[in-house]
Amino acid sequence: MTSTIHADKIMNSSGDQDSGVDLLVNDQVKIKTANTDRITVTDATTTIANDLAAPTIKTATLKHTGGTTGLAINTNGIVTKAAHPAFQAYYANNSYVWSDTTDGGFHLQTLNQTRFNIGNHYNTTNHRFIAPVAGTYHFFGQFYTNYTSNYARAAAAIFINGSQKSETWTPGTDTPMSGHTTLTISLAANDYVQLYTAVFDANATGNTYNVYGGALNTYLVGHLIG
Repeated sequence: MTSTIHADKIMNSSGDQDSGVDLLVNDQVKIKTANTDRITVTDATTTIANDLAAPTIKTATLKHTGGTTGLAINTNGIVTKAAHPAFQAYYANNSYVWSDTTDGGFHLQTLNQTRFNIGNHYNTTNHRFIAPVAGTYHFFGQFYTNYTSNYARAAAAIFINGSQKSETWTPGTDTPMSGHTTLTISLAANDYVQLYTAVFDANATGNTYNVYGGALNTYLVGHLIG
């Protein structure tokens, strides 16, 4: 019995050299079909020339060719995506931090703090979430105001590249009000997203409403769906 077989190539018994295993190069193994390298294995990488079809693939991580982990699977089958864009932006102070008139006009909320900001795609200086890649995104925004009036209503809106894409009005009462809105939308890379608010008092359009800051009250949150 021979414990070691030395060969440069392994092919089928008919002598067809179009398909088989090529061992000609040191520290490299090639599996060929139709005279084309399909799988190449070296001490550093495994390269597959065409689609990989398998009923089950077992792995703990999937990485970009540059080494960045895109997806991880733990022992319970839970999938996480550490670099997946997601954020919550709000005002740093738990106090009334912003004001405007009750004429119903929409104005930008200058949210200057983040509770989380995966990928740092929300900019606290220009108050924009900037889409890092083209895809479908989901956003939710809300604000809280101490303005009270049975004639008033509050609204939040999400703007994309300075253009309004959502608008939700909430009727007011003689208690403080809040406005909120949600939006799922396809964005191109570098599109930017911002939160705008408005209060309209049909009985007093020149009054002032104040917006309360803090992560629990006034914020914009969003993430990439896919």
